[in-house]
Amino acid sequence: MNRELELEDFRMQCRRQLARPVSERIRFGFFRNPNPVRDANRNLAFGSMQEYRRYCEQEYPAYYGYARPAPAPGQA
Repeated sequence: MNRELELEDFRMQCRRQLARPVSERIRFGFFRNPNPVRDANRNLAFGSMQEYRRYCEQEYPAYYGYARPAPAPGQA
């Protein structure tokens, strides 16, 4: 698709969404993403940000976004 067609498609999607009542937009605008670590009903406290990051890296799957980013190319 070229840029103009993409923009027009996006504008049409926006118009469709704005035509819905606010209650419907709110209802369909959010979704519950189950999170077994967060939903375990445990209260956790960490002594440092490093401990928290280590915990997240060990407990959460990588696709949740808690992993540290890889070094940029050319940096070690």
